Amino acid sequence: MVTPYAPTMASKEEARGLFRELRRNSQSLDRKAPSRMLLTAPEIKSARTIASFQSYGDEPDTFDLHSVLRSQGKKIFLPRMNYDKSLTWLLDGAEINQELLSNIDVVIVPALAVDSRGVRLGQGGGSFDRALPALPGWKVALIDSVCFCATELPEELHDVRVDAVATEFGFTRFS
Repeated sequence: MVTPYAPTMASKEEARGLFRELRRNSQSLDRKAPSRMLLTAPEIKSARTIASFQSYGDEPDTFDLHSVLRSQGKKIFLPRMNYDKSLTWLLDGAEINQELLSNIDVVIVPALAVDSRGVRLGQGGGSFDRALPALPGWKVALIDSVCFCATELPEELHDVRVDAVATEFGFTRFS
């Protein structure tokens, strides 16, 4: 278990600015470590279908994670953002139907930060918050430990909490 960071924040925008700066300034972190930890989770080991995201910039790396999961015979669904910021899910570049989405075992969620209640702070577009209610399965955010927050993050009614967070130091599960 990681000891969460405890800043004080009044708004989501303030929190986003703080955690973007923390990630930028934490270049010494091994960006592949949270994914390696995630591979040890029983939920990942038993999963057959996984919805994930393609990392970019200073996010924890998902490219090697996806390669390993595919080599284990798991189906990896990746999102494509539409003009209205909704997500269409793809398997090997082809759109998938709702029936396949209803059988997802695990959802790997991007996050700028997560607090000790499982509240996830995203980039601000709302794409994943709109998509998550339709996706069953264990929801885990992939973050660097500097983005695990002991202070309660701002939360709105539409926000979807995650079941767990994976960092370079391990897992924290939320009740």
